[in-house]
Amino acid sequence: MPETVRIKQEFPLVLGGVLPEVSVTFETWGDDRRPGEETVMVMPALSASSHAASTKDDPTPGWWEGMVGPGLGIDTSRYRVVCASILGSPFGSTSPLSVDPSRGKPYGREFPQITPADQARLHALVLDHLGIRQVRAVVGSSLGGMQALQFAAQFPSRTQRVISISATGKTTPGTVALRRVGRLAIMNDPDYKDGFYEPGKGPHRGLAVARELGTITYRSRDEFNQRFRWDPVGPLNPRAASFEVEQYLSAQAQRFVNRFDANCYLLLSRCMDLMDLGAGQKTYADGVLRITAPAFIMGVDRDMLIPPTEQQHLAHLLESHDRSVRFEILSSMYGHDAFLKDYDWFGPRIRAFIDAEKPGPITMGEP
Repeated sequence: MPETVRIKQEFPLVLGGVLPEVSVTFETWGDDRRPGEETVMVMPALSASSHAASTKDDPTPGWWEGMVGPGLGIDTSRYRVVCASILGSPFGSTSPLSVDPSRGKPYGREFPQITPADQARLHALVLDHLGIRQVRAVVGSSLGGMQALQFAAQFPSRTQRVISISATGKTTPGTVALRRVGRLAIMNDPDYKDGFYEPGKGPHRGLAVARELGTITYRSRDEFNQRFRWDPVGPLNPRAASFEVEQYLSAQAQRFVNRFDANCYLLLSRCMDLMDLGAGQKTYADGVLRITAPAFIMGVDRDMLIPPTEQQHLAHLLESHDRSVRFEILSSMYGHDAFLKDYDWFGPRIRAFIDAEKPGPITMGEP
């Protein structure tokens, strides 16, 4: 079952300001008696919680059910696995839904802006709580991959290897542009009320539009064209979901609205925009080269949100400075979301990299 730890100490933020204290919710799998060297830390993406996989106490399938478990890519029969809900999400860790102890009411829209670097530091506090100095690996996809990179950069002695999937070392303007439209949909919803909406009465329509846009960027045209009927299946008026793909997007959005918070979404969307390993360093390269652990950088050829050129640039930078790096690109119609679908491709590669005594590089761009 999830465990929530309250850390009664100030948590300074990269962009300034401080949280008076933080709470973090996490779950574990495997043998809790295993040492840190036999521990893998999984870092969730924007919409994911600490529940990466089912357990005896909670048989509900986790968001990475096909990756975390006995004999899977992250093998719980060999490793203890830890996954914590990220700072700013609505799944138990400190977020806009949390009560600001200095004011006695929820932060809401007044929650200070965070970055993936801040989120990585919260993961470090979880390890401190568990008495773990160094882990076998940190693993993450999308925003989780950004956190994994930030963790490896900030705490180079605390991980033996880093796996980053469909992430980037520095967010590009093209990605910021896509996210901006989703944020505007939320903020232009009359029910947003400048962020001061009542619980359960927030900007559901705007959040639904943001999720539909996000879903489009997470998948690919090839998938939509192959998966859905090309002809209308419903009424032909502007407000109707006339096509199967429209019905799919609507259903995805409704599920998301029922479990997510608009202020959390705005916070985390901007958080991803602010990913930058070079922040606070003399150059971007200086920031990247703080990563000394062997790295496995993975991407997907039809990723609209964070295209593989960004992973390739990061991997080449590491390789050109004699870092141990493995780089692979998956060809998948699932695009950015391939890490949630193509387990037969990701699983064996991740498992081999984690299990290897000395994970070595392969030729850059080799499939």
